[in-house]
Amino acid sequence: MTRINLKAVALGFLLTLGLDILTGIVMLFLHGDEVSVAGRSSEQVSQDLANVTGSTSFLVVSIVLGTFTTMVGGCVTARLAKRYPYFNGLAVGVLGALFGLVFWSENPMWFNLFALATVIPTALLGAHIAVRMATPGDR
Repeated sequence: MTRINLKAVALGFLLTLGLDILTGIVMLFLHGDEVSVAGRSSEQVSQDLANVTGSTSFLVVSIVLGTFTTMVGGCVTARLAKRYPYFNGLAVGVLGALFGLVFWSENPMWFNLFALATVIPTALLGAHIAVRMATPGDR
C-alpha cells in the first residue's frame, strides 16, 4: 500500500494552481488602469503587462497569495487523503516546487528563491491545519 493518495495530491495541486490563476487574474484586473489596450499594438500591451507583473509590489502580493493557496492545497490534500496527511501534503509541496522550476527564468531570483524555500513548508502547514481540524473519527 502506498502512502501517497494520487487522487488527493492531484486535486490539491490542481486546486492550488487554479487558485493561483484566479488570484493572478484578479490582481491583473485591479491593475487594469496600468495596462491600456485601446489604440496600442500587441507589443505595447505585452510590455505593459510585463511591467505590471514584474513590479515588486505585484510580486510581493503574489507571494502572499501564493503562500495562502499552497496552504489551502496542502490542507485539502491532507483532508482528502485521510491517511498519511503530512506525506500527502509534502507531495503537493514537491509538485509545487517542481512546477515553479519550470517558470524559473520568468521571475526575479529573489522571488524564485523565496518561493522555492517556502512552498514545501507551506504545504506541510496546510496538512498540519487539516490534522488539527480533523475530528477523532476522521483520523
